[in-house]
Amino acid sequence: MSQLRIAITDEDAPTDRAVWWCAEIPRHWPRPDLPPDCECVTYESLDAVLTQSTGCRARPGSPVIVLYSEAEHSRSSLMQLLDHLIGSHTPAIVLTDDPKRLRPELEAQGLLVESFNANPAMIASITHALVTRQAAVDLLATDLHVARAQQGGLSGEIGRLHEELQLAGALQNRSLPTTLPEMDGYEFGVFFRPCGFVSGDIYDAVRIDEHRVAFMLADAVGHGVPAALLTLVIMRALRCSDGSTTQAHPLASPAQTLHRLNFELCEHNTVGDRFATAVCGVIDTATGMVTLASAGHPPALVVDPAGVASAIAGGEGPLLGVFAEAEFTETSFALSVEHTLLFYSDGFETAFPEPDAAPDKAAANEAYIEHFAKATTHAGDQPGGMGAVLEHLAVDVDAQAGSLNQRDDLTVVALRRLALVGVESKDTQSAA
Repeated sequence: MSQLRIAITDEDAPTDRAVWWCAEIPRHWPRPDLPPDCECVTYESLDAVLTQSTGCRARPGSPVIVLYSEAEHSRSSLMQLLDHLIGSHTPAIVLTDDPKRLRPELEAQGLLVESFNANPAMIASITHALVTRQAAVDLLATDLHVARAQQGGLSGEIGRLHEELQLAGALQNRSLPTTLPEMDGYEFGVFFRPCGFVSGDIYDAVRIDEHRVAFMLADAVGHGVPAALLTLVIMRALRCSDGSTTQAHPLASPAQTLHRLNFELCEHNTVGDRFATAVCGVIDTATGMVTLASAGHPPALVVDPAGVASAIAGGEGPLLGVFAEAEFTETSFALSVEHTLLFYSDGFETAFPEPDAAPDKAAANEAYIEHFAKATTHAGDQPGGMGAVLEHLAVDVDAQAGSLNQRDDLTVVALRRLALVGVESKDTQSAA
């Protein structure tokens, strides 16, 4: 007995037409040494023929020749049968009296449609070809099933990671100050935009006493979760006093603050990948004097009322987390009335690429200085002007590549000295 079994199905069986095809297919089979066994069955009994008692298909690749006459058969019965064949990946040929009516619909679903009057040798050859390719079809169907199962598991894992990253971002946001110190004659503003769920940038501003306010910005090297975890270490170290600081407050000396941060990072940098840059400062609001110290960070800028930006020199030091014995120096200057102090993360060095540069090939440049200077001219003299500055800066950033294509974390902390109401700016500057 041949291993190959072909079911020739008609709505009623055995019909003369079905019996005739059962005889002709083996007689014209391309492999005379392995002729198939053909069996006439009805539409209703076809499933039992193709199925063993275990419920599995009896023979992968067993083809079906479906006989359908539009005048004699129910179209709904045909479609129900074909849906079953398609769903089980069973190779099938539909023989009908008017192939042109069924071909547009059935051939789009992978079913061949031929005429009752077709050459039996051609139908036998087509059936043999379907049997030959069916092993590959079954393998592809198995691979597709496995791929879909893996995709479902992968989608679930991605969803879980997505939720965890959202939680991490929310926790990081809680570590940032919800409000900034309010000072007569001064105004803080912050532009904070992570490039992902979490940020490698962190900032803080704390009132030291009646006249002094400390502020800082740190940028952990790298992106994503590792950099975000490092910012938590930085924030913890920033708020802890080791007794070595001056003037009774752990943030009173910018250089000592960086020294403490550096010691903390070096002590825990066992794998050699915990590095960060930072800038710290203290302002005396009574005099306008600012003291800054930097650790490998881009230099702070002061922008005058005309929109001219100047970099603050001095107060430099090495990257945090490299050398435990590193020294950090301070520099001091007076922040004049209607001038704005800006310190920012290095993500802005690629935030404004050259017009002809590809988005993924943007080189570091200083175009951001011009954008900072232009944005500060929108501040105005009254409190609340920093909102206009940061809004204008956000528009400039989004105009480059859109808010969804940010390459690095972007943070700006701005401090503006306001003109006192009823006092001429020149007199105020002299008093400062």
